[in-house]
Amino acid sequence: EFKKKGIQLHTTVSPSIFYIGFNMQDNIVGGYDKKQKKLRQAIAIAIDYEEYISIFMNGRGVAAHGPIPPGIFGYKKGDINDIVYLYDPNGKVKRKPLAVAKQLLAEAGYPNGINPKTGKPLILNYDTASSGSPDDQARFNWLRKQFAKLGIQLNIRSTQHNRFQDKMRRGNAQIFTWGWMADYPDPENFLFLLYGPNGKVKHGGENAANYQNPAVDLLFEQIKSMHNGPERQQKINKIIKILQKDSPWIWGFHPIDFTLSHDWNRPSKPHAIANNTLKYERLNPQLRVEKESIGIN
Repeated sequence: EFKKKGIQLHTTVSPSIFYIGFNMQDNIVGGYDKKQKKLRQAIAIAIDYEEYISIFMNGRGVAAHGPIPPGIFGYKKGDINDIVYLYDPNGKVKRKPLAVAKQLLAEAGYPNGINPKTGKPLILNYDTASSGSPDDQARFNWLRKQFAKLGIQLNIRSTQHNRFQDKMRRGNAQIFTWGWMADYPDPENFLFLLYGPNGKVKHGGENAANYQNPAVDLLFEQIKSMHNGPERQQKINKIIKILQKDSPWIWGFHPIDFTLSHDWNRPSKPHAIANNTLKYERLNPQLRVEKESIGIN
């Protein structure tokens, strides 16, 4: 029906990311030794963001493989997070089997999700400022099921917004959902979210996971003011590979923005960063009147 009316659909991947973060200062989900990394990697494989996008986003998103969204320099189409994904024999990108996640979990010291100190399922805490709406409850139930695949029990710690922000500032949250939308179209504006000196607890910065890796910090300092080019891309590739292995985030998804327009309205090109695009719209008043005269509007 929309097509008959000349209505067009425009889509673009938003220069933003929503992710699940681990507090890297936490004694269980944080840290940088091999076992601690494997715990986070196992969880990253188990949480099926393709399913999340299908259920909760009505398909309006793309699973993230790193911090940089499509359309921003540094993003490389076809590159995958090989900690979480693989190519099947047909060349299609697929999430690694749950068996791989379970093996990583066992190597992390939690076989079948059992905490060896207690002999009971490992309990992890998800901190949120949710109001407890039905939509939020549905998401929490889904998230619990994702952790339960590994035998891990997820405890939802929902608090008032101000209390949640205070927990984040003090480093008292364990696992959380966070997001970022580009201020300007440059990879620096996403990679700085994982730059050590931007840690939220120590420095009050936007590094909500309090992640710090000297190799990443050094590379970030080198690329943050470089011009786009092969050298910058090469260094960004190194940063992303380190981040994928350390897994301070479960990379989550980049939303897809949908816009509808009549054929008498030639909209500006989708531009999720700029908010002043109305002046670039082009209207055809005569065509609009013609459409209205025959009842198509």
